[in-house]
Amino acid sequence: MINRIKRAMVLLLTLSNCALAFAAPPKVTRFTLSNGIRVVSLYVEDSTDVCIFSYLPLGLVADGKAKTQWSHLIEHLTLRTTGPIDYPASSAETMADNMRLESIGNTDNWTQGLERHAKWLSGLPFSAESLAEELPKALSEINYTEANLATHKWASAAWNQVFRHGGTDISMRGDVQSAELRELQEYRDRHLVQADRVLLCVIGGVDSETLQPVMEARLGSINLTAKTLPLATAASEAVKDRTATWDINVTHYMETYAIPQPENEDYPALYIANALLNLGLMQDTQLKELTGFVLCSVDLITPEQTYLQISASLKPDTDMEAVKQRIRLLINRLKQPENNAQVVMAAPSLSMQFSSPLDVEMIKQQKHAGVSEAMMLGNIGVWWGMLEYQYGETLPQLAGAFAKVSADDVATVVNRYLTEDDRMTLVLTPRDAF
Repeated sequence: MINRIKRAMVLLLTLSNCALAFAAPPKVTRFTLSNGIRVVSLYVEDSTDVCIFSYLPLGLVADGKAKTQWSHLIEHLTLRTTGPIDYPASSAETMADNMRLESIGNTDNWTQGLERHAKWLSGLPFSAESLAEELPKALSEINYTEANLATHKWASAAWNQVFRHGGTDISMRGDVQSAELRELQEYRDRHLVQADRVLLCVIGGVDSETLQPVMEARLGSINLTAKTLPLATAASEAVKDRTATWDINVTHYMETYAIPQPENEDYPALYIANALLNLGLMQDTQLKELTGFVLCSVDLITPEQTYLQISASLKPDTDMEAVKQRIRLLINRLKQPENNAQVVMAAPSLSMQFSSPLDVEMIKQQKHAGVSEAMMLGNIGVWWGMLEYQYGETLPQLAGAFAKVSADDVATVVNRYLTEDDRMTLVLTPRDAF
């Protein structure tokens, strides 16, 4: 549906027109099934489309030692437990901090999509046939991003191996190629469907009164495991500046800064600083000459800590120091309140985005050729489901807090958290041969 880079772009592009987007948003209803699975329903009156998303805790920065992107391969194998994957009716994506399983249908067949989610979450056995077919597909995603200098997801996975597990030579391809079927299934059983860590988001033309009893009947008996993810095996901050090799033919640079949890009073200003910095990175003409993509996010969430990350894939023969200097310059600008004039627009816009899903009719008016209404509806659901999954009960508080953030507040948190002493860096370079 929508990957992390696209989500960042959508966020930034909607800052300017977000005030127009809430005339008639979907009706939001939340409920919890008897086994603890949380559900958020986004009812769109008169819509015949229905999109269902399952959000799960296994992601690329929580994978175990020498299990680089096992979560990604498990995503592929989980979808295959219900048979050959029927794109686009079924799809999925593994992000840094979570996995999302998707089904797209309509008001006539939505229960079939829900049944697929029930089977995906129930732990059906993996098959050798599925592993043989899905492993090349998972690896082909690396090939595509490698060719297009869009290696940010894999850089996050490598960062996990370096900072949480002490790795120095990261096998993005090798770790999954050597994984055995039994090990992958046991890993899935331990970590994928956890108590208090499963959320389903449903958007479309099925109201919550119809939805709730059917979801309870199909999903309420699924057993959720104890809340646990693979533990770190190395001290993450023992050495703050790291280098490592990996089996990807791209040089990638990352900066990370430890930041507080969303409940902390500094988080709203840090989130807005992240949005402004992301905009600056994307618009910087010198960085465009040096990098394929460069982005900033607060979605590097490990079991131990949340980080603001800046991630850049470098063009061949790029001067690494030039990239670092441009990033430093953009960060330092935000340390002065007079440079943060965009906060006046960004703060209320983000407050509105966190208050309610986007208005469906407005989004339809802005959709591009070749993009179906179901896809547009799905993107609204993906965005809102992600907010619900990441922020839960703090979502309303954040919405209110964003509206109060000032240019001074942004400067204060940038000076406090995005400092040279707090900065952790990682340079990933290709192996000589792989």
